[in-house]
Amino acid sequence: MKKGMVAYTLCFLFFALGASEGKVLAQEKKKVWTLEECIWFGLENNVEVKQYELAKENQEITVETTRYSRLPNLNANMGQTFYFGRTPDRGGVYQDQTGSNASLGINSSVTLFNGFRIGHQIKAERMELLAAVEDLNRAREDLSLAITGYYLQVLLTKELLQIALDQLDLNKKQIEQTQWLVEGGKSPESDLYEARSTYAQQQMRVTDAAGNLQLALLELTQSMNLEDPEAFEIAAPLVSEMIQKEAYALALPARAFAHSVLERPAIKAATYRLEGSERQLQIARSAYYPSLNLGAGYSNSYYYNYTLATGMSNASFADQLAQNRAQSIGLSIDIPLFNRMATRNRVRSARLQVKNQELILNKAKQDLFKEVQQAYYNAVVAYEKYVASQAAAEAARKAYDFEEQKYTAGRSDIYAFEAVRTRLTSARSELAQSKFNFLFRSRILAFYNGEDLIQSSLLP
Repeated sequence: MKKGMVAYTLCFLFFALGASEGKVLAQEKKKVWTLEECIWFGLENNVEVKQYELAKENQEITVETTRYSRLPNLNANMGQTFYFGRTPDRGGVYQDQTGSNASLGINSSVTLFNGFRIGHQIKAERMELLAAVEDLNRAREDLSLAITGYYLQVLLTKELLQIALDQLDLNKKQIEQTQWLVEGGKSPESDLYEARSTYAQQQMRVTDAAGNLQLALLELTQSMNLEDPEAFEIAAPLVSEMIQKEAYALALPARAFAHSVLERPAIKAATYRLEGSERQLQIARSAYYPSLNLGAGYSNSYYYNYTLATGMSNASFADQLAQNRAQSIGLSIDIPLFNRMATRNRVRSARLQVKNQELILNKAKQDLFKEVQQAYYNAVVAYEKYVASQAAAEAARKAYDFEEQKYTAGRSDIYAFEAVRTRLTSARSELAQSKFNFLFRSRILAFYNGEDLIQSSLLP
């Protein structure tokens, strides 16, 4: 039964890693994704990013609409009216008659001056457009960071799975050593059962590690909105070289903040919205000024009486069009005198909005400064932990080699040997976790320092 369990576990592992001979051809058909390809695919298919793109396009339409409001409008109207009973004739005398009247009119108007409202409105909408562009950039950066984190998580779970497999090999080797010691009379038979029990427990840990790898791959593909995660594999970069590069290139908080405060989309968006709120204040003030409009129009009509006396006739269509036409042109000025304090209160509200946007910008800068400081110290601590984990893993390896020699020679029991082996596995796991934690923390700091995540040193 134990042999069947072993075979089942190995088959599952080969499926998870693509290491079995039956999966080699299938793996050749899989696309191996680099970090750059994962990020680009995610940016092109992420729903939230697309929503920000639509918001930007909608704001472009708003800017265009506001800009065209400076142009004169042009409207046409046509009408047909029928009269029955006592109605006025063309001379204005009421009489019983039946007639009809057709009318046509064209008019146009243009605003000549309205307190510079349109100009301020155009600039305010442009500021909002620039802010919408930065909102889109921020969404792209957030997604890029998320995909980078998931990508590193896959690399970590792969390494943890390999550590579990190595431990399984050690457990198998321990069974063989214990079998030899029991047969030689150097160890009791209970040690052999203990070794087999430990082996079975490690098989379950390997199964869990393989499942964690599949979940990590699923999280990565879901963040990319990839529909077929089964045919997905990532390229593994040279981690040791990456760590050396990242450790050497750690940016100081002051330098990273100096760059971020000028380039981060969140800061830019808040700055543009502050400028837009200042324009909104000017728009509110424009209501204090009079507005001047120019208008022009043309109208014409045709009247037909169906009840004319014998011998009389309606004027011809051409004659009526020549006689009934009318043109107009005029200027109108609207002077605000008193509107129940509405304009004053709108100006006061606009001033408050400017102050609120100033607070939003200042808070964004403060939050950014805190984030940069945290990113730096997190990266430094992560690197120190990585260095310590390296030393601990090396010491655990030497302790294991020494304890293995003692156990093989029969000078140590299985419990002491198992404790040393467990410490080795734990030290290797902590080293892997500290390694990829440092890479992620250093990537965040490099991101604040202006480095493009897509063109980062994480690319294999």
